[in-house]
Amino acid sequence: MLSAPPPHESEERKALRGSIFTDLDRLAFALEMEAAALVKQGRQADAERRTAERLGVRLAQRLVTGIWADEVNARLNAWSEAYYQRMGAKA
Repeated sequence: MLSAPPPHESEERKALRGSIFTDLDRLAFALEMEAAALVKQGRQADAERRTAERLGVRLAQRLVTGIWADEVNARLNAWSEAYYQRMGAKA
């Protein structure tokens, strides 16, 4: 996977990856807080959508770390050929 960190990643790249992870963490926190506010307002369906968005951000975090996670990597592996076919590129 191209986004996975190599075994010996430069300090600059590690710092960038860490910043991306932290930004995603802040976004997930914001979505969690919004979902809680929506629940308090009685807007359960909106809160559930916000929670689903938050879970998507958490999946992106797993991708950024480069550590295998079935929720991410198994999906990427299962659909990668179809993705590249659609994009007209080689895997």
